[in-house]
Amino acid sequence: MDNHTEVDNINQTNCSVGVSAMFTVGLSIISFLASTGNLLVIVTFMKIVTLKTSSNYYIVNMAISDLVSVVLAWPLYATEGMLKAGGSLIADPKLATFFCKLGIYSRAVSYVVSIQSLVLIAVDRFLAIVFPLKALKITTRIRAIFLHLTWVLPLLAFIPYFVYSEIVKEEQQTFCRNTMTGLALKVYPLLGFVVIYCGPLILILVLYHLIMKHLKRRAKLDNGNRSNIHAKRVKQNENIMKIFGSITLGFFTCWTPLYAYLFLKMLYPSIFMKDKCLLLVGLFYYIFPLLSTALNPFVLIAFSSNYQAGVKDVICSMMCCKCHIGSVSAMAENVELQNR
Repeated sequence: MDNHTEVDNINQTNCSVGVSAMFTVGLSIISFLASTGNLLVIVTFMKIVTLKTSSNYYIVNMAISDLVSVVLAWPLYATEGMLKAGGSLIADPKLATFFCKLGIYSRAVSYVVSIQSLVLIAVDRFLAIVFPLKALKITTRIRAIFLHLTWVLPLLAFIPYFVYSEIVKEEQQTFCRNTMTGLALKVYPLLGFVVIYCGPLILILVLYHLIMKHLKRRAKLDNGNRSNIHAKRVKQNENIMKIFGSITLGFFTCWTPLYAYLFLKMLYPSIFMKDKCLLLVGLFYYIFPLLSTALNPFVLIAFSSNYQAGVKDVICSMMCCKCHIGSVSAMAENVELQNR
């Protein structure tokens, strides 16, 4: 009996070391790409005047929240038994508990900031394309209020995550877990799923559908009746919506596995008891959510010609290159992600 237990512990330790190395390398690569991409988006936005449009403010807000998520994901990763087999890498229990609380809290806040930013982009595009006159009523001050609320609301709403997150040891492994008990443990995550996942997703899909329907109808009406400039504007709006649709699809694709993980853990905990190598935890809880932070700037830079030109200009200026990018100077007449 004792020999069998000892062999199991050795196998689990070896498994943990191998899985830890694999996930650490993966998270390092994703973190590097996410940090570089989001910093490029933020710096490009700050330097290129023609990119300072309503929707781009929300995109940069999302980029900032992604950076916060990347930076604070590592203390949480180190607190859990992912970097070190058999326990937290942080030896001090109080410090480990603090990073545990901060990691779970910041992840929830960052997620909600990003999803609120996506909703604001969808609303902004809907008003700009379907009701352009009403879009003019969204002043700089109102937009600033919206941006502040995307941070204030989740910072307040997720205080219970900071309060109830604790270090929990299961067999040979250390985890950072929400220690809510009873009805609160089920109601709070379920309420969050409905309010900050299903609700925003349905709203975005409805607005996206209405926008695309309006653009197609306007394209048919304008066929042969309007100038090439107007037709070009319609085409630009269609491309903008494709970019926004790609970002939204990538975001929900990356975060859905985490919700699947949380519900499976709540309903069928026995599945995870068998996962001695922590593959499910590493993939669903770390890799997929963090992948979202790298995917957003990649889609934006890859498919937005103005961001491509802006990023090239920023890189050239940082490297002291004497280069001229004509497309940057032409942004004034062909600005993507702006109110029309």
